[in-house]
Amino acid sequence: MRILCLSFFLAISVWASDITLEFLESKPKGLARDFYIWQFLSDEKTTLKEALKAYELIYRKTAKLDQLMAAKGKITELPRNLYCQRLGFQKLKKQDTACIKAGLSLSSIPSMPQKDKDFLLKKFQNDPAYQKRIAILSKPNILTSMLLSDAGTFAGIYYGLTPAQRTQIINQKIKPAALKKLADQNVTSFNNMLQAILVVHDKSFAKFKESLVGANITGADSYTLFMLGINEVLHQQRNNALAYFKRSFNKATTPIQKNRALFWQYRLSSDQKILEKLAQSTYVDLYTIYANQTLNQKPQYQVVSDLGKLSKKAPNFDIKDPFQWQLLRENLAEVKSKDALKDLSKHFAYEESSAHYAYVLNQINQFQINYFITPFANKLKWKNDHEKALTYAVAKQESTLLPALVSTSYALGMMQIMPFNVQPFAKSLKRDNIKLEDMFNPITALEFGRFYLNDLGKEFKHPLFVSYAYNGGPGFLRRTLQSKALFLKHRNYEPWLSMELVPYKESRDYGLRVLANYIVYQETFGNNINLEELLKQTLVN
Repeated sequence: MRILCLSFFLAISVWASDITLEFLESKPKGLARDFYIWQFLSDEKTTLKEALKAYELIYRKTAKLDQLMAAKGKITELPRNLYCQRLGFQKLKKQDTACIKAGLSLSSIPSMPQKDKDFLLKKFQNDPAYQKRIAILSKPNILTSMLLSDAGTFAGIYYGLTPAQRTQIINQKIKPAALKKLADQNVTSFNNMLQAILVVHDKSFAKFKESLVGANITGADSYTLFMLGINEVLHQQRNNALAYFKRSFNKATTPIQKNRALFWQYRLSSDQKILEKLAQSTYVDLYTIYANQTLNQKPQYQVVSDLGKLSKKAPNFDIKDPFQWQLLRENLAEVKSKDALKDLSKHFAYEESSAHYAYVLNQINQFQINYFITPFANKLKWKNDHEKALTYAVAKQESTLLPALVSTSYALGMMQIMPFNVQPFAKSLKRDNIKLEDMFNPITALEFGRFYLNDLGKEFKHPLFVSYAYNGGPGFLRRTLQSKALFLKHRNYEPWLSMELVPYKESRDYGLRVLANYIVYQETFGNNINLEELLKQTLVN
């Protein structure tokens, strides 16, 4: 098994001061290589010919990479999908259906001349699903036709419209039975659409959201059912909300989704048995922390903050090399035997690779033990336990403390620092000669992440708000708070209701997880944080 031969990885630990096409071709496909391809395409010295070859190596194509390619040369020399996206409609009409699909904006169809609509309908006669979308957008009453179609078609059209068109077409009073028919088909794109609409806080979709009240949807996925319950809470329909939360719990496939559904059943019913059931969870989240603090009992979940005596020697792989970790992770995923994993775990039992060791232990224990470790904490000086707890709470959520991670947006390292933040942070910290790859050094990453958290803390104060801003950006949080729609002092179920309604789902979940991590880390440092008292401080509107 390749995983046993960790010395193999030393041979591939090649860091290139100048990224070349040969360097990229020598690396395994994945997000790590995409990060280097992004740098390669960003280099003005990279020729169009080289860029085209690098583009073919991309693991996950993104708009960011497409924009870099578009800046490299003539439109006819671009990869075909990018070429098609940049053609005007009259030129696009001369292309095949794949090219037209790539370049056509569905939002343009309603205002097209009839002859162009007829052309598209004929052109896509062998693609009935796409032809259906064109036909619906060609009709005078688009919403009526959407409601008579299927959930996938409805959502596909919704996402093809501009924001203004979505409001104009969708935000109407609709019979609840029509929405139930679509939602009960349990189509992911339609579920995602409902979830997004339900957290819009202005009047853009007020009529649509009101139409969902009493729809009695049963077939959607767990989280959509949960958000429909929250919509019922907002419309003061307690019994409807309870029914949705029960359905959400029954369909939930993850511990956090089960726990949030139980929590809201308790908040609406005050049924002590539900709270006791929630407190039995072995999963750490805000909901279980609330249950155990409210019942004043010891949690059922197990927290480990000390992995025991680990070797001070260097491990047999470079923890700062994203390619090595990618290969190690892929190999570990192939190991199905718990005994084999236990045998392999000794290759990670070093202080320097304690996060990797915890990663393997999680596989062995099937996530029944919650590891709250603080690798490299002794390499930095901390102002106080709050600073240390919040830094590690974020690091645990961002990377599970692994040093050499690359995200789909090329956020880097243990603290997932965005590339555009590296140099400004370095300047503020008076750190010279900092490269993007330095974010794979866990000590540097902790220092830079801590700096950013402290900077955000000056404006946003509360660890929940700081975590939202760290994930979604400070501008996102400013707009959210300035809307005066969330974290309200005089609304029932606050701030829990607002925490379920943060507009950006990733940030919504991120804040819940980071705040739970923060409380547990504080507990491991000997500090007991009262959750309800901490949350009261978020009521700023």
